[in-house]
Amino acid sequence: MFNTELYLSTFISILIFIVLLIIVSVQLFFVWKRRDRNFYLKFLGLIISGIIYNVVEGLLPDERFNVNIISQNICAWIVGLAVALHYFIYIKNEYDLVFFKKFSISSIGMFACITLIMLFILPYTMTGSLETSRVFFLSFFLALFILAAIIVIKQQIAKFKNRKTKVFKTHDIIGILAFFGLISLPVTILVFGDNQLIEQTSFSIGFFVVSVDFFLYGFRKKEMKKHIPFEKLSARETEILKLLLENPNLKYAEISGMLNISEKTLSAHLSNIYKKVEIKSKKEIKELSKVYRDSIMA
Repeated sequence: MFNTELYLSTFISILIFIVLLIIVSVQLFFVWKRRDRNFYLKFLGLIISGIIYNVVEGLLPDERFNVNIISQNICAWIVGLAVALHYFIYIKNEYDLVFFKKFSISSIGMFACITLIMLFILPYTMTGSLETSRVFFLSFFLALFILAAIIVIKQQIAKFKNRKTKVFKTHDIIGILAFFGLISLPVTILVFGDNQLIEQTSFSIGFFVVSVDFFLYGFRKKEMKKHIPFEKLSARETEILKLLLENPNLKYAEISGMLNISEKTLSAHLSNIYKKVEIKSKKEIKELSKVYRDSIMA
């Protein structure tokens, strides 16, 4: 289209992303003074990534550009990896996905960059074979993604079974679909090669699935407010629970120090809180915390 390598399907995806960009930007304007504006900012960043991905991958490589094809392909793959990593970080945080606790986001990013250099850029520049290089690189990542998918499915199904409302059950299912959107990227490239219609459309669908969940955010906030029965708690218990929900990483010693109570007294309060709110552990509090900070504290 437009005398470029851009396919109609990619152009349509870009238009959808632009519409989403406008909608989210307008919403962000109205919630700017609220605490949950970070939720909108993060999603806005994801949408921008989707646009960048489709534009770059749709235009490159193009023999009419005054840049050699190898350089164009390397540029496109660097952008593709950056967008995939951004997408991965977003869904990991949004759906509270846990893979390997010892690896931080920065270490995962560094590992991905080193792998791209060793398994794609170096073989490609040395052999000039795009097909061979992408098979090396993508096969390695696909194996990791399949292993991670097993973990994701188990986590999300476990959460799904414990959910009491449809909106949160939907959230968990979308978490699985979003991860499969990421897996679709190496799969479609390995199977179909540089087929812009299949590759970019399938990955873009992953973004659009996450977008559906974004528009359900308001419903999740309402459900969260309804399902934390603060009215059952004493004033001190409410204070403790809100502290934990606002900052789930606080240690019990820190909480007792902030409230000037002993850890034994805190333990007794927590036992009462868990019974009244039907929470089994601090781990469940961490799962509630993210939505709570965006809803109750908005």
